[in-house]
Amino acid sequence: MNYKPTIDTWTTNPADIGPLYPFVGSEFVLCLLCLAFFGLFMFWKFRSERQTYDRQVAVIRERAAKQEKSDPHNADSA
Repeated sequence: MNYKPTIDTWTTNPADIGPLYPFVGSEFVLCLLCLAFFGLFMFWKFRSERQTYDRQVAVIRERAAKQEKSDPHNADSA
């Protein structure tokens, strides 16, 4: 395996060499795609967390209602 480096000397102007990384010029589009993905992900995450929270609150209220029915004169009301 005999690899030849793409840069022979470091004294050349990088503008003369050409692109140093792939997809040169697409940074703005990639940034917009990342922001769109982030926004959609956060929307999904907040919605999912809210649904989980609402289910947990419903379970706690249901348990509290059952406990209230079974023991209407508990020690907390004294």
